[in-house]
Amino acid sequence: MRRWCLLSAGFVAWVLLGYALLRPQQVDAIARAPNRSRPMRIVSMAPNLTEILYALGLGESVAAVTSDSDYPPQVAGKPNVGSFWLPNVEAIIACRPDLVLTLEIPQQRGLATRLRRMGYHCLAVSIWTVDDLFGAIETIGQAAGRQSEAQSLVLGIREGIARLGQIRAGRDRPRVLWVVQREPLRVAGRNTFINDLIELAGGQNAIGPTLHKYPPIGAEQVIGANVQVIIEPAMMGGNLADQHRQALAYWGRFPNVPAVAAGRINVIEADTVSRLSPRLCQGIELIADCLWSDDAGE
Repeated sequence: MRRWCLLSAGFVAWVLLGYALLRPQQVDAIARAPNRSRPMRIVSMAPNLTEILYALGLGESVAAVTSDSDYPPQVAGKPNVGSFWLPNVEAIIACRPDLVLTLEIPQQRGLATRLRRMGYHCLAVSIWTVDDLFGAIETIGQAAGRQSEAQSLVLGIREGIARLGQIRAGRDRPRVLWVVQREPLRVAGRNTFINDLIELAGGQNAIGPTLHKYPPIGAEQVIGANVQVIIEPAMMGGNLADQHRQALAYWGRFPNVPAVAAGRINVIEADTVSRLSPRLCQGIELIADCLWSDDAGE
């Protein structure tokens, strides 16, 4: 249960299906964007928003971030304004922001509404899918006067995806089980951005259509899915080697599953695959390494 709670902070904000790229809140916020005649003070309310700002060259304009923003390394010295789930409104106001970036999700809509009523410029973006990421980068670039940088960043990510796709073209697509938690066992379904990453890496989700985006499954479904590769994002703050040993012990109860028989059980760093951010290609490549590396699972 602890694993699910920890990982949910990294997943839930980015795992629902895509909405429109630009919502009314975004357009409204752009129209009321801060005065470009003075340096912008930007507060970021999510880790992937922070990564976008730095990738656009706006690191010096970032006045504060959430406590769960940990990339790039330069962000370590920035003041924090609470967590993604529990923002500190007083701390945000104390930063005297010209622009506050939030995600277009139920948990942050109230924050955005409150700040707007107080006269602060607030831009809410949707980043539920890979395509949404591109739209959000361009939206933020427009709001911050970095349109050309945003276009270049999007183009670079798209070219990286295409390059990775060419490398894997023509190869069989391994059946992947993406494990969110083990007790009880919960996995990523097809209606998620994780499914998009698996497919972009050249694999296919071993789980068929499900009612829930991250459904619980039983032993019968695991066995029947003919899983060829198992991938588990590491629990935040844990030792990767220890977690891999735990995974091997857990999956040892399924000796007839092809992935287990072949030792293709992978525990990987969570950040690059749990956030839709400019590091998207790194996440895809990390997954691809699990699918075809000769030493996968070691």
